[in-house]
Amino acid sequence: MSTAPIVLPGPAGTPTDGPWAQTVPVGQFPPGLGGCLAGELRELGDEIIAAIAGEVPAYARPLEGTFGQGVRRGVDEALARFLAIVEAGPDAAPDLAAGRDVYVRLGRGEVRAGRSLDNLLSAYRVGARISWRRLGEAARHAGLDAAGLVSLAEMMFAYIDGISAASAEGYALAQFEVAGQRERLWDRLGELLLSGADTVTIEQAAAAGAFRLPDRMAAVLVPTGPDGQLPPRLPTGCPRTGHGVDFWLFVGDADEPARRGWLADRLDGTGAVVGPTVPWQEVTGSVERAGLARTARLAGRLPTTAGQDPLFTDDHLTALLLARDPGLLDDLTRRRVAPLAGLPERTRARLAETLLYWLALHGQRRLVAERLHIHPQTVRYRVSQLRELYGDALDDPDTRFELELVLRALTGQRPGDPTAAPRPGPPSMPRQGVPAAARQDVPTVARQGPAGTGKPVRAG
Repeated sequence: MSTAPIVLPGPAGTPTDGPWAQTVPVGQFPPGLGGCLAGELRELGDEIIAAIAGEVPAYARPLEGTFGQGVRRGVDEALARFLAIVEAGPDAAPDLAAGRDVYVRLGRGEVRAGRSLDNLLSAYRVGARISWRRLGEAARHAGLDAAGLVSLAEMMFAYIDGISAASAEGYALAQFEVAGQRERLWDRLGELLLSGADTVTIEQAAAAGAFRLPDRMAAVLVPTGPDGQLPPRLPTGCPRTGHGVDFWLFVGDADEPARRGWLADRLDGTGAVVGPTVPWQEVTGSVERAGLARTARLAGRLPTTAGQDPLFTDDHLTALLLARDPGLLDDLTRRRVAPLAGLPERTRARLAETLLYWLALHGQRRLVAERLHIHPQTVRYRVSQLRELYGDALDDPDTRFELELVLRALTGQRPGDPTAAPRPGPPSMPRQGVPAAARQDVPTVARQGPAGTGKPVRAG
């Protein structure tokens, strides 16, 4: 008998000759085996489809429409191509290129359907098991001996390996294409959201990419590194775009506690600024506020948090309100902080800090001392100095309110937070003449009220 090889399909790129070729001695098969097996194919196809529906949950649904046609075509093609291998003569290796394309397309289809490749490979294994039981029995009745049955089994499972590899290749190709399409979708949506495009255009772009826009989202401004590179752990799977040296992300539901915590972790150390969470149709407002916060922080009007943690604008609304008009803040500063301007820098900083905490904590001397880590008597001395400088103005509600606003904006301090450590006092205050008696932190002489009034100083 002849022992010419039959070449079986293998994974893409597998050689068809040499040591990697898969061969089976044709001479072990008796004449007419192909015809005998062909009589089993129709019923075998129905049995395989039923078994797949019963054993692979992803396919446990009516085989209708495109889905049903694809499953039927895949099973029929597999059986027909395997029969062609069995029937091939010694000098006619079958051309399986066309059949292989079917399985590449099946792999692609799994990606489009949102299913795992494991489902398709499980279906192939089910088909191979059912096929071997039916065809092995038919071959034995046709006179195939034990050695021939072994060869037939090797052919069948090598063939299943080949079509599995073809489907895996199709699946990988489709995944790559979908990933590219998704990336382009994120870029396009990011551009539209940042530019303030009309809502219809944005909705159409999202619908074309099968993406549901979150009801609410926040704009996130991420500074690029010195080399123009982005931080490695930024959130993914959301609209994004670059604009000059800025990089923007649009993150859904960023104000939910769990989501905010996750976002803070991803943005840790990036120096990012997170705008308010707003309806996506109004996201340009979030963009504007994030940009304002970045500008205010660079100008020293917002605190630079330790470790460059992300700055959430919702935590700094008052400071941002003042930062929106720097000229207005400067005018208010000159008006309300002028009494401190002529003091030495160190004394000016101490008194400004004490004044801020005294105002914010409603004159509670012991609590002010605790927050500033000084003795209560030191607080008393400093407040006395402040009364010399400001006089009755410290009892005026409008003055007190404006002073606290100005000092909070200039120092970035939050006296109401017991965990916040005090920082140095306000920078670059205008210097004007003040009473000489106020140029000491702890006076050593008896103190009086504003010069010429003869009024005693009232302690804080």
